Amino acid sequence: MKCPVCGEAELLKETRDLPYTCKDQTTVILGVSGEFCPACNESVLDLAESNRVMQEMQSFSRLVNAPQKAANA
Repeated sequence: MKCPVCGEAELLKETRDLPYTCKDQTTVILGVSGEFCPACNESVLDLAESNRVMQEMQSFSRLVNAPQKAANA
């Protein structure tokens, strides 16, 4: 399948560690399985993997934002 974002390349089925940045802090989401575009780095994930990645992103974002909430209280 061609990349739905850039249309430049065929997607490759892989497992990768994905960096995620929130407010200048970065974490790595380990072992993300899906189809990845070698041209633009976009990914297409199934529902379960997408949910897992989103949960990890949200948890990290809450962690990064927690000190700010306490300082603003």
